[in-house]
Amino acid sequence: MATKRPHPESAIHPSRLAQVPPEPSRKRRKQTEKPAHISGPSFKKAHPVHDLKAQIRSLRRLLEHNNKSKLPATVRVEKERALQSAQRELVEAERARKRSDIIGRWHKLRFFERQKASKRVKRLKKELAEAGGHELKVEEKLRDAEVDVNYAIYYPLEKEYAPLFAKKKKQDDAAEADDESPEPAEYEREGDSEIWQLVKKCMTDGTLEALRNRKLTADKHDLEPGAEQSTVPAPIVQPRKQRQKADPKPLDGNRRERRKAAAVAKAESDDDSEGGFFE
Repeated sequence: MATKRPHPESAIHPSRLAQVPPEPSRKRRKQTEKPAHISGPSFKKAHPVHDLKAQIRSLRRLLEHNNKSKLPATVRVEKERALQSAQRELVEAERARKRSDIIGRWHKLRFFERQKASKRVKRLKKELAEAGGHELKVEEKLRDAEVDVNYAIYYPLEKEYAPLFAKKKKQDDAAEADDESPEPAEYEREGDSEIWQLVKKCMTDGTLEALRNRKLTADKHDLEPGAEQSTVPAPIVQPRKQRQKADPKPLDGNRRERRKAAAVAKAESDDDSEGGFFE
């Protein structure tokens, strides 16, 4: 059975208004709040590369067709500056996207390798404490294990990660028995040896964060303040039809002389163009 429609307050008799409970107030949603089905940034903010490429393409087309549109000099300079700025932003956006992809791809492996190296550091510290702190071999192993931990943490984020511990299948039962023993066997360290040595040096210099953010290179151990600033060359935009170097001077004489002079000028221009091509 269908329910009765509620009557509005205007249809209620004034004598019964006190007996009728008021309707609950509806909370209005703020205009700044997004709907429930929309989450995250917009497509333009989440994918800035597409918008920048479209902007660069439109600016290049505008500058290439300068003869047809005949842009003023001030407008042309402004558009060239906007093109340079868009190119720099595109380089930074592509670098940020590549960095994000690399971080997501190697995050899990780096976490497990850091955990493995941290456990080894803890075990070696315990051995060194039991030995009285005078075992040179254990101290050297401890320093290398600490480098392994920092290798997994501060490996450059913009570079493909080189795994430090290789996964090798055991071919016999003896190797498995050695792994299950309380005293773990020595592992074979792999990975990028240059980065490993650089991490070891940065631990002494205190520049591990700079290495992680790619401000250090494997060839130069000193800081490079302008390493992350991408230098984009000035755009060289050439119109499809080059303007003539100089306006032709008005020719005097009759029609025959003017035709002859025009033919000579055309032949000279053809010779120049052919020489430039084969040079």
